[in-house]
Order: sequence, then C-alpha cells, then structure tokens
Amino acid sequence: MKKREIFMLSTLTFFMGIVFGFLISPAKNGIGNNAGNNITYHGKQDSTIEEAE
Repeated sequence: MKKREIFMLSTLTFFMGIVFGFLISPAKNGIGNNAGNNITYHGKQDSTIEEAE
C-alpha cells in the first residue's frame, strides 16, 4: 500500500469511529443534573418528566 492509501484509510476509519461513537453514546437523551431539589435535563425531554418552576 502507498502512504496515501494508508493515510486515507486511517482517516476514514477515525471519522467513522467518531460518528459511530456519537450514535451509541449515552448522552443522546440529554445530560441530567440532580444537585438539589430541582431536576433539570438538557437535551431531549421525556414525556414523564415535568420541570419544576
């Protein structure tokens, strides 16, 4: 293999790994903060969660 082919293959697999990691990451549903009386979620809202006002 030429150096260019090795570079392109490694770049392709690196970026595909990043995309795959985002797809399976646990942060898809938002990141919760439970540091007090209020529970605040940043991200997608669950239909069972009501925000405290």
